[in-house]
Amino acid sequence: MATAKKRVNLTIEDDLYDDFEALKALRNESSLASVILDLAKEALEINEDLYYSKIADSRLKEKRYSHETVWDKKK
Repeated sequence: MATAKKRVNLTIEDDLYDDFEALKALRNESSLASVILDLAKEALEINEDLYYSKIADSRLKEKRYSHETVWDKKK
């Protein structure tokens, strides 16, 4: 039977598994997979922010022109 979602087989340490179980209980989640999926999504958002922050920092170092200089029409 085919599924729309992809599966990942993940092997983790016992301590980490216990932490996920505790988090599942705190969040009143029905499955451990939903907790891990939520954490993975949050991690991607954080890394995405870091990635775009580096791009923004590099652009701030580039030479900048004022609006008037760029859009000044010569008469």
